[in-house]
Amino acid sequence: MTTTHHYPQVDIREWTAVGAGFNGTAYISHLHPGRLLKIVRSDLGKLENVEQEFKSARKAYEIGIPTPKVYAIVRDGEQYGYTSQIIEGKKSIARLCADQPGRIPEYAALMARCGKQLHATPIPADAYITPVKEHLEKALESSGVLSEKTRPQLLSLVRQMPDPSTCLHGDFQPGNLIVSPEGKHYWIDLGWLSTGFPMLDIAHLYMMLVENSSIPAVQQLTHMTREQMLAFWDCFVKEYAGAEDSATFNKTLAPYAALDIVLSTYNHPNDNPQFIAFFRSRIAQLLTLP
Repeated sequence: MTTTHHYPQVDIREWTAVGAGFNGTAYISHLHPGRLLKIVRSDLGKLENVEQEFKSARKAYEIGIPTPKVYAIVRDGEQYGYTSQIIEGKKSIARLCADQPGRIPEYAALMARCGKQLHATPIPADAYITPVKEHLEKALESSGVLSEKTRPQLLSLVRQMPDPSTCLHGDFQPGNLIVSPEGKHYWIDLGWLSTGFPMLDIAHLYMMLVENSSIPAVQQLTHMTREQMLAFWDCFVKEYAGAEDSATFNKTLAPYAALDIVLSTYNHPNDNPQFIAFFRSRIAQLLTLP
């Protein structure tokens, strides 16, 4: 079992918070030039979760995925995080859209092109990245948000799904693609890196930008209004899939969006009966879309 003394303690007083996202807070320090410190949010920051994110990011860098280099796992008391290369002056696609909403079509198309490149990147077998099918089958077998009808339906979908040995981000959304002032792009937050069918990444983006776009917390996370998220989605679909009609494409995505709910609730469990009932209802609705 790993113990805390394996990882060095940081003095958080030496660092200045520069941003907070869903799963953690980022810090910089003039005493540590060129380094970014990320402390993972306490309820997500179990040591094994931080180790997984760190190791996935390191493997991604080693196989040539454009991502900042990671350096070391650290701790702030009982909270864990890691240090990585800082990309000076970077902005996320989400932030760029918020700052320049007139350029949303351009930034959506950029994310689509970068996504297609990521999804075509092979992961060698000796990188030991787990295929997403393995995660999904475990989640489907034990998930409490599935009914007797939806569980076998989704298990059948997963078993018939293509299983390429190319990259899946796992949290594919516009906050996790950053752009440097020189125009270079980098993927971040690769804790759920896996291999498998790209439609699962696209379904994750769909859930955020379409299904959940009216939720204030999602608007805060993306820095966009519902209307801006829907516009981003339409432009993304046109560039990524060559589909002029996003509504038709959305219907194709529906069962994969149901799988995204299963995987998300498996990775972030909650046994609240209202929580379970809500997501069980959403999965049923997605699987009965005309």
